[in-house]
Amino acid sequence: MNSRELMRAAMRRKPTPRIPIMPQIWYDLPLRIYAGAGQGDWIAGLQRCLEQPALIYDHVIRLVRDTGCDGLRLFVLPDPLRIERVGNDLMALDARSGERAGRVDVMGGQGFVADRPSLPVETLAEAQARLDALVADLTDEKLDRLRCARDRVPDLFVASAPGGITINTYMTLRGSEQALIDLAERPDFVAAVLDMQAEAMIRRAEALLRTGIDGLYIGDAAASASVISPKHFEKFCLPAYRKFCRHFAGRDILIYIHVCGNARPILEMLADTGAHTVEPLDPLGGVTVEDARRRIGRRAALMGGVSTLTLAQGTPAEVQSEAIQKCREGGPHGYILAAGDMVPPVTPLANLRALVDVATHSLWQEVPAP
Repeated sequence: MNSRELMRAAMRRKPTPRIPIMPQIWYDLPLRIYAGAGQGDWIAGLQRCLEQPALIYDHVIRLVRDTGCDGLRLFVLPDPLRIERVGNDLMALDARSGERAGRVDVMGGQGFVADRPSLPVETLAEAQARLDALVADLTDEKLDRLRCARDRVPDLFVASAPGGITINTYMTLRGSEQALIDLAERPDFVAAVLDMQAEAMIRRAEALLRTGIDGLYIGDAAASASVISPKHFEKFCLPAYRKFCRHFAGRDILIYIHVCGNARPILEMLADTGAHTVEPLDPLGGVTVEDARRRIGRRAALMGGVSTLTLAQGTPAEVQSEAIQKCREGGPHGYILAAGDMVPPVTPLANLRALVDVATHSLWQEVPAP
């Protein structure tokens, strides 16, 4: 099996010759790792990526190839931004007027933070209009870039994301605080909008499939597990995820669902969505691979479990030891080694290599010395 075949088999919980590895890398990590190799400081590299987004794929693919990962995430690239650097801060300028339009969240994911956020939607018609705009934003040009990047790694498993199906997107439509209030005060509105969001992300996912990707990444950040209650997740989020997964059931596309934070109370519901794989099994949220294996390992494959703190602050030996333990808890089949969330941008290259080596060399199968 090549890496692509290995990942696909593991996500279907079929026997594999070894445990595959898909760490969950974003481009801020390779930017920092390679900053000293002729690219200048990483902030300058980030500015170039924001101005020329196609560079993002170059950085991620380079690191994945250098370390020997089996899978990677190639998200849809954002539109180019006009950037002005002020110290270590990056300001986004309006393309026409040249005036400041917002800032770049340099330390928290590199997203654009507008100085004047969009007003919250108040009606279903307004929500539908905003969601239709999200679908229209997935242009042929963006899809062509993703297709070309995917073609560069034909032997690797590639996942991409249609966008947030539940809480994350709802918060962008209504604002974070109001979104949570709505769960109690406007439950019918919330349910209707989340159903519309699922429809919109199905449309975006259908477009993504034309690029030749292997998998769809769905899910939300910790809000779905650590902020809203399990009852709210069951009432509002589970139906939307099920709708999405049912749409693609029986087709040759694999789906993994990401909910970081304290996902322990909702593990069974995550498996009930119909997704092939549940991740990231965040130990900082109290989730363990062993517990997830016992509770849902017969219904869904598992991915993740290695502490992001260990990756960022530990030694290579500590990373290796923890990764070995996770492989023994999750393996031998239906488990993919990965971080318990996105690999931190400050992770040393030696630590990432240590993580990958556990899977690629099956170090977890070695019998410890007496």
